Amino acid sequence: MQHQEHVNPLQNEEDSESKERIKIHDNIEQEIECPRCYDIMALSSDFDKMSYFCQECNLSLLIN
Repeated sequence: MQHQEHVNPLQNEEDSESKERIKIHDNIEQEIECPRCYDIMALSSDFDKMSYFCQECNLSLLIN
């Protein structure tokens, strides 16, 4: 008799969403070059949104 493990479909969905978020975060650079002044823009997060911010010229680029 083979033992079958009970798999919760919601758990599998959560696992795949978590893996996708990790994959997305791995592809985002921590710093980029500012298109306005060519200084360094740093990645920042604010609850539900992420953006790059340049302290030199105060430009913000939101990430969707």
